[in-house]
Amino acid sequence: MFNRITSNLVASTFALSLMAAPVMAANYSDWDADGASGINNTEFRAGFENNRAFDTWDANKDGSLTQSEFDSGIGDHRQAFDERYGNGWFNTWDADSNSAITKDEYYDGLYTSYDENNNKVIEEPEFGDLGDDMGDGGWFDV
Repeated sequence: MFNRITSNLVASTFALSLMAAPVMAANYSDWDADGASGINNTEFRAGFENNRAFDTWDANKDGSLTQSEFDSGIGDHRQAFDERYGNGWFNTWDADSNSAITKDEYYDGLYTSYDENNNKVIEEPEFGDLGDDMGDGGWFDV
């Protein structure tokens, strides 16, 4: 009896932790690994890579997103995405102008977009937009 209760408790705890993971992923203190003021580019990328949107949207798995792959991935959220990042975001993020966005270009573009005051760190108020974008119904909710 005790073993069955323990097994059920462990399984329930594991299931709850899986459901809580997306919420925890967009928690400022979880992303600010060094505890210094603001989230730097390295911390941002480490936190954002857990989202896996880039890998999900990269249909041909070549390590870059074309405009078409992005459009398919973002789906109905395209207008809101453009409003957040600007209409010319794709060309701006495509640093080498090869009509595809690599992972590095993607993460650098996102980081720069969330760092609204361009001080090379994302402070907690700036991070609020990221939490919204990654939450349920946000465009990074993959």
